[in-house]
Amino acid sequence: MVDVDAKTTVVQGVTFVLATVTNTRGTAQVIKIESRLDGPTWYPRHGDVTASEWDEDTWESVLHPGESRGVGFGSPAEPRDPPMRLVDVRRATPADFDRDTQSVLRDLAAWRPPRDIVRNPQ
Repeated sequence: MVDVDAKTTVVQGVTFVLATVTNTRGTAQVIKIESRLDGPTWYPRHGDVTASEWDEDTWESVLHPGESRGVGFGSPAEPRDPPMRLVDVRRATPADFDRDTQSVLRDLAAWRPPRDIVRNPQ
């Protein structure tokens, strides 16, 4: 079984969704959940890089047995109960772990040192 425990908080017109996703099964699972809010999903970003688990209003990741992961996003939409729904759960295959590794490497490839620490070669 996979458990999704989600709560909402509204601050100055923005609905914040905070969830904990837990894989209680005995094998690694690919878990896919999506926002149920009627509006855009503002998912986490680090600079110009979107969190690799997000695609539009859907979050997907591999969770190992017993693993829990925090998931969150914001939206200008009104809250709904529940704010997220479980779309798909399936047993992870070796290809799923490769894909997860590739998304991490893709995010690392975009990294550059801050401009102020790079010395001018002159």
